[in-house]
Amino acid sequence: MTRRIGLPGLLGLSLLILIGVRYTEPIPDTDLFWHLAYARQMLQRWSLIPDHTAFSWTPASNAIIYCAWVSELTLYALGRLFGLTGFFVLRYVLVLGMVVLTWNFARRVGLGRSPLTYLVLVILTLGSYTGTLIKPELFSLLFMGLIVWAVFRAKLAQVEGRDPVRWFYVVPLVMVVWVNAHGGFILAAPFLAAVAIGEGLNLCVSPAIAFPRRVYGHLLASWALAGLGLLATPYGVRYPLQLIADYVFQQTPRPDVAWNNAYQSIFAPSALTFHFPEFLMLMGLILAGLLTLHAWLAPAGGRVDWMLVLANLASLPLFIVYLRSTYFWPSVFAYSVLWLGRALAAVPAERMPWRQRPRAGHALAEITIAVGLFLAGRGCYEAYARPFHASWLGWGVSYVSPVVEAEFLAAHRLGPRLYNVFDSGGYLLWRLDPTYKVMVDSRSFPYLSWFADQERFARGQIFEEFLARYPGADVAVIDLAKADSARNFARSPDWRLVFYGPTAAIFVRRSVTLPDSARDFRPDRLLGLRNAGTALRVFDFATEAGDYKVAWDVLGQIETQLRHQIDPETIRRPVAYREAHQALKAGDYARARTRLAEALNGLTPGDRDQALVSALETRARLAATGKWTEVAGVEATLRKFAAPDGA
Repeated sequence: MTRRIGLPGLLGLSLLILIGVRYTEPIPDTDLFWHLAYARQMLQRWSLIPDHTAFSWTPASNAIIYCAWVSELTLYALGRLFGLTGFFVLRYVLVLGMVVLTWNFARRVGLGRSPLTYLVLVILTLGSYTGTLIKPELFSLLFMGLIVWAVFRAKLAQVEGRDPVRWFYVVPLVMVVWVNAHGGFILAAPFLAAVAIGEGLNLCVSPAIAFPRRVYGHLLASWALAGLGLLATPYGVRYPLQLIADYVFQQTPRPDVAWNNAYQSIFAPSALTFHFPEFLMLMGLILAGLLTLHAWLAPAGGRVDWMLVLANLASLPLFIVYLRSTYFWPSVFAYSVLWLGRALAAVPAERMPWRQRPRAGHALAEITIAVGLFLAGRGCYEAYARPFHASWLGWGVSYVSPVVEAEFLAAHRLGPRLYNVFDSGGYLLWRLDPTYKVMVDSRSFPYLSWFADQERFARGQIFEEFLARYPGADVAVIDLAKADSARNFARSPDWRLVFYGPTAAIFVRRSVTLPDSARDFRPDRLLGLRNAGTALRVFDFATEAGDYKVAWDVLGQIETQLRHQIDPETIRRPVAYREAHQALKAGDYARARTRLAEALNGLTPGDRDQALVSALETRARLAATGKWTEVAGVEATLRKFAAPDGA
């Protein structure tokens, strides 16, 4: 007899699909790679204390402690054993484990098949995204989830008549590992402090739901042990003292923070793609509603669970202020909602009249399921049609990392020093060290003494001054995203473009002899692009460089296999640019002028386009005054701008 899959099974299946689709994406940035480089260095030097200065030729410092050896060595071992696949499997396992652990708690409190549990798990899956990036943040996601789980398992043990004490001592065990895995452990402090204060308040004003004093004493003792666990690193007491000095007293200026998207709030324009403001509103409404119901319906002496209130209030600022800490609150929220749902389910039916109205209950359940399905469906759709920056639906290494460009450098040994920018340096130092030394990378903290200089260099605000201040490199790897910096090299008479890929352009000094093999290196590198935003960036660079064959090929990809990732308004600009050159080639200069103006509207054109615009304007002005002899001369110049045959 075939067993039918009920609604809970279908909802569970949709949740698995959401995890499978939303988290099927390439490694998003270059941070993983400098962590792997640290692990490699630790094994080579047989020391858990890395040398921050070993990878770059510019001024660098070991003053700031960075302790993540547990996660770095774990990731390195996974990479050596299983390649990139090991990283993606780890991510799936941890995300799925987080969801299963939370669902198991829901099942233990009698809500395993509840629509509310489904919605909570969807919010947890999507709201925890920033903690699932493949780098040591993954371990903070794991350890924070374990600590929250242990606290709520202690509360459950108390109401079930079992001793909750053993659950508290999970916390210091987790903390000893966490402090050696990722600096995110410090963000558990607000939650632990809120739990301690909240349970203390429960003892005073909500005794019906409070832990006994003996149990509360064990809670405080285990928290104290967790604090002592912060000393269990290769740095001893210096590590927590530095954290206190930097994060409490702001003793070390961090100019890099303002430039890092991870330190922006959830309301920053670049952060809206994650939908965190919507999650903030939805989570707040659910919590406020359940807390209000609980305060109204619960018996005296237990109407307000101060631990729940304070734990969520303490986690809320971390969710709002910094993108990189948004994953702490969803776990606290999820367990709080399930705990309140358990408490409300235990309220006698006579105190909840709406339970006698099945239609109202069914409608609420349907709305809850519909919201969950909408969020899950949108998450899957956006993973396919609106992937995050330089990413796509699939595995690999995203276009933030200069993979093919690094292979070009590895094959031709043009170094040994590189000019490069913050974003892609992590991958460059992993792939090219020790053959090449980077200028800077996404660690940022070793370079704080001159961070302002390299930021202005990356933005294209300084060039000759910077090269004079930091001389010695004959090769520059400049991300296409840093268009103004790339233009500085393209305009310089001392530098020439020798290669570019999806991520960056490589320039060398004119005195550098380029091997013949470099001219035809990976001619297929710009075929089969998988991100429309990246393809547009390549298109813009190729047109500025006068490489129209590549530009039209890439535009063809945007119009076909990448069409689902881009809106019609965005694609109108590059299409207008191509039509301008088609008109230019056909001698239709009026149309070329009109279409080029449309293509460049609101943009800063490159030197080639500025010259073309100037020539078209000059021709139009001369034609309007009937100076046809001069018009013919300008048209001869314009013909030189036209893309060659076959482009």
